[in-house]
Amino acid sequence: MILLLLLLLLGAGGFFAFRFVTSRGSNTANTGVKSEITPTQAPLTTTPINATVTYASVDITILNAQQATSFADDRDIPAHGVVRLNLHAVQNGADDTNSGSSIDPYYHYSTAFALILPGGRKVPPAGYKEVNGPTKKGQQTTWIDFPVPTTVKVDRLILQMGTDTEAQIALPLTGQADLSQYQAKQVRPNVRVPYGGTFWTLTTAIARLSDGGAQAEKGKRFLVLTLTIDNPSSQGTNGYPPDYLRLQFGGTTISETSDTIPTTVAGTSHLIGLVAFLVPQEETSFTLVLLPSDLNGATSQATIPFQIP
Repeated sequence: MILLLLLLLLGAGGFFAFRFVTSRGSNTANTGVKSEITPTQAPLTTTPINATVTYASVDITILNAQQATSFADDRDIPAHGVVRLNLHAVQNGADDTNSGSSIDPYYHYSTAFALILPGGRKVPPAGYKEVNGPTKKGQQTTWIDFPVPTTVKVDRLILQMGTDTEAQIALPLTGQADLSQYQAKQVRPNVRVPYGGTFWTLTTAIARLSDGGAQAEKGKRFLVLTLTIDNPSSQGTNGYPPDYLRLQFGGTTISETSDTIPTTVAGTSHLIGLVAFLVPQEETSFTLVLLPSDLNGATSQATIPFQIP
């Protein structure tokens, strides 16, 4: 009888000793320095958008919108709800005809993007993968997070691109938004005029909201003209384009914002240059003016009228 009691006591002591050791080992595995806990992604819903607009000379496609209480890779947003916009951005800001773009970033996601909630409240981003948009003909696939309660449906949100001083773009996240008002408009006047000993042809005119990496000012748009220059004379030209290029509309005359107009050598033809002007969005009738210029051998001005929607 005594022997049986001893065996029972020894067995119980061994069991509790084993539990103590295994318990300590388990705690060490969960709390040790080398232990890493992978964040668990909360359930999410994905809404296809697939809408493309151009902002600051970057073609931005909103691929989809994902909604969840939180995202495992962005812990800066409170867990009451977040909408993530996944997008693909391609920089196309070069207007020169011979080389690629070297435009520096003109926008930052934190200041240029916002969500408009039902009722009109504007919500800035609370998290983002990239700080600014792509540069130098680059592209990026990235995301932006906005704090939005999960009770708000994605199709009631509007993505706003542009600061308060810029021509803004409003993109409803319905997947069926009509964005035609933000698309570039183009006409082909193909009007040729003599200017000094040269001939200038206005081949195309494009109206758009951005040029050279910059978004137009609020209420304005860029007018980018493509010109072809022929010089059959025996004299070259060396005029400075900002001195002799003007644009007239509604009794107003303005100077250019940028150009790639080349100087011409005697006997050359089909030289191509671009010139951009910043104009009010409501203006549709214009006249390109080439002022008299000694350096261009022109004693009188030349004009090319055109219209664009």
